[in-house]
Amino acid sequence: MIISRKSTAAGLIACALLVVAWFAPWWISGLNLAPQDITNEMMRPWRPETGTPVVKNHFVSDGADQSIVYRIFADNAFRDEGWVGWSSHTYGGTAQYANTMALYYDWTMQLHRFMKFWDAWNFGLLGQFLIAMAGMFLFLRGRSISLPWVCCGAIAYAANSQFVAWVYHRWALGSFCWIPWALWAIDFYRRDRRWAWPLVPVFIGMAFLGGNLQYAIFTVITVMAIWGEEAWVLFSSQFRKVPAATFSRMQAAVLGRYAVWGILGLGLAAMMFMPCMDAFFKSDRLKLHIGMYGRAAGMYQTGALQPVLNLAAYPLQIFPSVLGKCNSIDILKGFKSELFFVAYFGSLPVLIAFLSFWRKQTPVLARILIWLGLLLPLTPLVRVLYQRLYMLFILGGILAFAHFMQTASRETKLRVFKITSGLAGCATVVWLALSLVLQVKPGLLEPLRTKILAIGGGSSFGYFSGWMEKRVDTLLHDFLIWSPQQLFPLLLLAIALAGFRLTASLVSRKQTIGTWILVGAVTAEVCLFGSRWIIWTDPARYPLFPDTPESVAVQKEVGHYGRVTTLIHPTGHMACTPFIPNTLSPYGIATITGYDSIVPDGMLLPNESPGEADKLGRFGVSHLITWPGNPDVPKEWSKIWNSPSMDLYQNPLAVPRNAGFKTTGDKDSFFEGNRPEIVKIGETTGRENHRLLEVPAGVTWVRTAENEDDGWEYKARSADSWQPVKRAPDASMIFENPAPDQASVIEMRYNPPFRRLGFITSAISAALILAGGIFIVASGRRQRKPEALQS
Repeated sequence: MIISRKSTAAGLIACALLVVAWFAPWWISGLNLAPQDITNEMMRPWRPETGTPVVKNHFVSDGADQSIVYRIFADNAFRDEGWVGWSSHTYGGTAQYANTMALYYDWTMQLHRFMKFWDAWNFGLLGQFLIAMAGMFLFLRGRSISLPWVCCGAIAYAANSQFVAWVYHRWALGSFCWIPWALWAIDFYRRDRRWAWPLVPVFIGMAFLGGNLQYAIFTVITVMAIWGEEAWVLFSSQFRKVPAATFSRMQAAVLGRYAVWGILGLGLAAMMFMPCMDAFFKSDRLKLHIGMYGRAAGMYQTGALQPVLNLAAYPLQIFPSVLGKCNSIDILKGFKSELFFVAYFGSLPVLIAFLSFWRKQTPVLARILIWLGLLLPLTPLVRVLYQRLYMLFILGGILAFAHFMQTASRETKLRVFKITSGLAGCATVVWLALSLVLQVKPGLLEPLRTKILAIGGGSSFGYFSGWMEKRVDTLLHDFLIWSPQQLFPLLLLAIALAGFRLTASLVSRKQTIGTWILVGAVTAEVCLFGSRWIIWTDPARYPLFPDTPESVAVQKEVGHYGRVTTLIHPTGHMACTPFIPNTLSPYGIATITGYDSIVPDGMLLPNESPGEADKLGRFGVSHLITWPGNPDVPKEWSKIWNSPSMDLYQNPLAVPRNAGFKTTGDKDSFFEGNRPEIVKIGETTGRENHRLLEVPAGVTWVRTAENEDDGWEYKARSADSWQPVKRAPDASMIFENPAPDQASVIEMRYNPPFRRLGFITSAISAALILAGGIFIVASGRRQRKPEALQS
């Protein structure tokens, strides 16, 4: 079916309006798409000390203490210095620009340069959802899919479970919102639209920049999948028609074209790849990646049964409401997975995607992506890539579903309907019977309730016993088929099946009605799924890291040049520990601890003791934060402030963050563990990437108690040339005073080489893409001119 340009535009506008409507809580009511209820209800020192917390989705706590914190840091860095570089806020100093999870190179991050924080946050998310929807719309349209299924696929893709589950982290959405655009551009180039050639590496590069390193691998896999499709089409159509040598050259040309696209896309994203890969390998050498090295010692993170149980859970992806919800209990944990790893884009579409893999008419691209998206999570690669690989299944599954609805015969649809409706009907009857039994005898579930509470009590937020009990009771209630958690998705599935049956009608009018019923049902399904996960918070009720007595005390006592360590509660970490790692960053407080994907090879590693006063004092740690009444605080620390949420201690053994040694002997003695005379050195800028040290006369060596990193340089302020700082024996920064006999100002700057090299490589790649695009388009025109003259 050919779609006119007007109907295509109308369909695209309608889908865009729906996506914009998803954000009505923002542009109508001023709410923010952010999990600030978690911070203000469940984390110290912002939460109330009494009462039961009221939160919608505690699973996304990383969004509160990582993703939003990264954006706050970028917002401040852009305002103060114009770029993201070094951060003294975590781990004793980190190359923050190389953070593999923060997405500092995504286009939405740049919105913080000229928009208010929440406007940049919300508008960026809206833009990414629109990009994802429009890309899938045009990709399916380009494959001659009819308008209803194009709209259905576009909305299902924009609201798919992986985009929704990781919406605050943005890795999936930020990367894979661009993937349909890359596929669309490749398809257009294959149809001799030469202007599409430079668009391919641009969209690949944007996908790289929008995600973390895992999603970069998924992007490569997707591009390889569409190359596999083109190579297979060439093989099946030309294998017996051309000589073997010619056929080999044709295949080599196809492979070469994809290789060039990939290399140029990689080069375009070099500004991200170079620093992030360097940081990843540094952290990898320390063997501190939890997913790769943590917990189980075998090939699978949660043990040998993980792939078996993960496979057993695949059928449940069709109807994920049975797996629990974000304000109850995560049943997928029983399958050695979790609710983050659901691959859902509508019940019937997921079912048809499973079945379409075995259908010969299914596009090769869809079959490859479905196979990889389901198989790879069952292999040891899941230890590195996680079940985020389901994103490949979702991408291929939506293409397979749209293609099936477009091309499947009436007989095939009827057969699928009979099997699906029969199984759904039987399951509903059995479920209804079990629900009646549980309603009559509710005590049957009491042992399960007791066991879940016993296990959940040791979780990060298990400290809130009343909240845990409420979650378990919600889960048990949701076992009943008539609970809203199950009833609404069941009704939508029934409506979808009714519409699906009508699409197999002999009457054209009924087919059209059935088509739009099914489209509406799938749209409602994915919107319902998303609404149960997404959190909209009122900034007046749940402000962004507001001032508290605790934050004011820390800022007053620690200041800009002190440093904090934190003793974490052994059982109620997230609930009881004040200022959990990273959350002091919005207040501008430096810490020796942190929680990030990358860990610097610095003064203190995460697996070392965070409470040893003498050792930490040498690293400039001046204060310690812990929960009230912690009995394990070493005696050297002196309590100076307390509240019902926090105890604050001072370290009498702390040395200044910027210190001077009068002689080389004093310097060597200090690093041997002694306490020679130390001269305090003042710093006047208060910035991260550029500093001015006021060094008194007589200081021979200057030491900064921050992790040494490539790119830190120094010079006398009046000098012209910069010199690299040295790595001290304790991994801090040290350098020799250029003018020890007189008082002077020494300038320090952070000028990381991988940042420079990355931007240069990206600029060169952009120029090559532009030049290559011009050449490809021009050569195509030259080839067409002789053909036109001959005709």
